[in-house]
Amino acid sequence: MTHPETTILLVGYGWFRGIPEGEINNAEAIARALDGEFLFAQDGSGAAGRIHSLIAPVTWDGAFAPVEAAARALRPQIILALGTDAASPAMRPEPYGVNWCEGRDARPDDPGAEAERSGELIPGGEPVLRGTLPFEAMTRAMLRAGIPAYMGSLQESKPGAPMEKCATTGLYLCNLMAYRLAHFAKTAPFPVRTGFMHVPNQPAYAAARRLRRLEAEPEALSRPIYASMTLAQMVEGVRVALGACLSIIHFSAREAQACTLGFKERMNAYER
Repeated sequence: MTHPETTILLVGYGWFRGIPEGEINNAEAIARALDGEFLFAQDGSGAAGRIHSLIAPVTWDGAFAPVEAAARALRPQIILALGTDAASPAMRPEPYGVNWCEGRDARPDDPGAEAERSGELIPGGEPVLRGTLPFEAMTRAMLRAGIPAYMGSLQESKPGAPMEKCATTGLYLCNLMAYRLAHFAKTAPFPVRTGFMHVPNQPAYAAARRLRRLEAEPEALSRPIYASMTLAQMVEGVRVALGACLSIIHFSAREAQACTLGFKERMNAYER
């Protein structure tokens, strides 16, 4: 059976305030490494997709606009966005985004210009939105491939918080991307599945980060250091996760096609 090629938009966040000179955002590095790659579904069905990568700025005003523009131009069936959580021990697909933001951005063209935000991402929008990628299948696929992974979650907010629920996406730009992508999946003029995933730090970056901390806190030498993964492992993790997405999406398409054919056969029999 021949399958049409699936278009995949892979978004990686770029530079952000706090990344030391000589380092690159892991999300950007992964997106650049996979740009143009041709993937096959993991179920052996022959379903395949082509990755088109985009680097998004880590700014409140500039993060989502280029993603939406690229999505409308490419009309992808899958959009997966990546962000780095240096405190995460593994790959973390994030099902949820909340309609709230907190924090300052730093503009790559002017690191001294900061825009502080606190409020709803979409005025009057739903408090919580869930992305439409198969997050459970993505997580299981990475684990089966030997890639450490766990799924993000939704929890009750602390007393006094402006929203009832909070997610492991946080309230910064990663949450913005998760929420806006979930909203886009509901409003886009074409069918698309969207989602966000956090990636951890690289070992060299984690070690350098601890060395910098020791300058101010010598006692940190005896404290546990956050686990980290090589860039090659993270790239493979995203590759495997997208392969799981292809499998699920094309399985759903086959089911829909079978239902349609079955309905037509019943109608033909009825007309006879």
